[in-house]
Amino acid sequence: MRTAWAQQTSTNWAGYIVSSTGVTGISASWSVPGVQCANTAGTNTVSQGLSVWIGFDGTVAGIPEQVGTNSYCFNGNPGYWAWEEDPTTGAGKTNHAVGVFGDEISAGEHITASITYSGNNHFQLKIADSELGDSRTFNVIISNAPRTSAEWIVEAFTNMNTQSQVTLPKFQPITFSDCTAAVNNVAGSVLQTNAQSVSMVDNNGNIIVQPQNLNQAGTSFQVAELG
Repeated sequence: MRTAWAQQTSTNWAGYIVSSTGVTGISASWSVPGVQCANTAGTNTVSQGLSVWIGFDGTVAGIPEQVGTNSYCFNGNPGYWAWEEDPTTGAGKTNHAVGVFGDEISAGEHITASITYSGNNHFQLKIADSELGDSRTFNVIISNAPRTSAEWIVEAFTNMNTQSQVTLPKFQPITFSDCTAAVNNVAGSVLQTNAQSVSMVDNNGNIIVQPQNLNQAGTSFQVAELG
């Protein structure tokens, strides 16, 4: 899930990014956003959608470490699922998200997620759904992970079947809360870690999705469509 950069804008990302050596943790919570689907009945593909996730190394690594949720449109109908992704998943260890909590979750469910690096190439990725009363923990060994960035992101993801970026459906502002990140095991808020905002732009460079101002504590923010 790479992004194209141009001075804190991106063709597919909106959110906040910590850029620092020695990243050791990130966490947040959010509610699965509901989406309004355009009439795409009969297309038999996911043409609209968005991901909400936290991760390490999304700006620098070919296969980052991430946990998140997707809200998408298939044949004109909304669908929702939670996933985990890291370099150990997927056929041939390629960039491939693995679903958790079965095939589907529902809009509005409350998600908490975290990623922790404990040393010696050991990572722990967690995701929990409070409405389901269920959680998953993934303990993985990842060699040579750069650990030079951490991210809280809303993404217009790439459909892995068509290799095309999906268009964004209409969605209400998405709130990231309880946001923390750690560098060399010292935890701080989005504000305290000097995270930088990134806004999503269209092909003409117009901002279409943008993170809003942090709350006073620097631990919460919204990502909203413009216009």
